[in-house]
Parts: sequence; structure tokens; C-alpha cells
Amino acid sequence: MADLEPLLRFWRAMDGLFDRITPTRWGAVVSDRRFPAVQEANYARVESARPVDLDEVEAELFPALAQAGCTRAHGVIFAPEEQTELITQASTRGERVTWDLVMGHAGSDPPQGRAGPDRVEEVLTFDDAFWAAHRASDRLFGATGDELLDQLSEMERLVLVPAGRRWFVVRGVGGTPVAFAALMVLEGIGFVDHILTLPDERRRGHATALTRRVLREARDAGAERTYLLAEPDGPPAGMYARLGFEPVGHLASWFSPIP
Repeated sequence: MADLEPLLRFWRAMDGLFDRITPTRWGAVVSDRRFPAVQEANYARVESARPVDLDEVEAELFPALAQAGCTRAHGVIFAPEEQTELITQASTRGERVTWDLVMGHAGSDPPQGRAGPDRVEEVLTFDDAFWAAHRASDRLFGATGDELLDQLSEMERLVLVPAGRRWFVVRGVGGTPVAFAALMVLEGIGFVDHILTLPDERRRGHATALTRRVLREARDAGAERTYLLAEPDGPPAGMYARLGFEPVGHLASWFSPIP
């Protein structure tokens, strides 16, 4: 858990951007009625190392999310090795449990390669073309339905970009973005997200170039450490490792319908 403390500091600060945070003995419930379909804005943050029962979490989570208009519940566990019973309870009940590998970077310059930074540009004008491309990229992350896609865009426009989230892209023919990465620095900690390349543009070094660029930007912004989440044993984790990211732990999440 000690290695995740800087990430947790960032996470708490980002949660503070949303409408409501209800502290609990095990962490907090975050909710925002503006974005009821977005799980990142409506969830339980379980950060306690003391064992927690699923019923105890849901007793505080379900009412807050129902009030925000949510139909699904989401929880993120920051000390999964200490919350094995909670994970078992969710899994036994049939809920979907997922895992993320947390990787951290100490801020040194990433090694250079043939995929240089010249192709990467920061988005300075958030025009209709960018938002259309952003919407298409959300679909590739599994977001479906106009309600969710609309709310993801609105969350970026109203909350994250005004709070300092920066976007970097590689553009294809005609200037349309074909690869993306987002960076946010809060409480002196950087977090890299939304690293994605459109299918027809993959295997051209775009993700590597974007990751190098956002690492330099995070360092220049004063981040003492930069984190990202990766699929355990997935191919991107190897690319991140080559750029200096190191595994520092795991997060567990579960998803369930609200009765």
C-alpha cells in the first residue's frame, strides 16, 4: 500500500472535482448527478487496509448512487491484498471483478528511440473535430450508448479539462486525431490516461511517442511521480516498462446493479 500512497493522493484530489464526497470508515463514496452513467464519477473508494464487508460498503454506496440517478454501482479497492473477503463476496455473488496493474514512473527522462516526439502535439483548441474523435476513442474503450458517450464528453468539458487535464494527439491524414493520451497533475502527482491508437494506425509507434511526451510534460509540471493503469500481462504493459514504468501494485474493481 505504501507504493500506492502517492497515487491515492492524486485520486482523492481528482474525486474532489465531483459534486459530492461522503467520507466513510473504509474510504469514501463519490457521486455526481450530472454524470450518472459515468462510473469514475460515481463509485466507492475502498482504501482501508482493515477488512470490509460488502454489505457495509453497499449500505452507504447504494443510497448515494441512487440519489445521483445511477443504475449501476462500482467500487475500487486500493489494498486488494487486505480485502480478499470483500473481493470473494462480490465474486461469489456473481458480480464482475476486474484487475488493473498500477505502474509508476520516477520522473527521469524516458529512453529515446526511433519514435520521436515530433509527431505529437498538445490539443490547445477543443473544437468539434476533437470532440468527435474523442467520442470515437471512447467507443474503443468499450463505452456504448449515447447517454454514456454524451456524459463522458461533458465530464471532460465541464470538469476535467478546466481542472487541468491536458490532451495530446497524433494526427493522421487531414488532421484528424488518430492516437490519444491524457495527462493530469494534481497534488504533485501525474496520472496518464486514455492512451489509445485507432485500429488502422496501430504498430506505428504512436503510443510510444505519446507516452514519452506526456512523461516529459509531467516532469516539467513538477510531478514527483507519474502513474498509469494497465491490463495485467497485456502488451501495453511491456511498452510502458521499456519507457521506465515499474509495477507498484494492483487495484481491484467490482461492478453490480443497484437494487
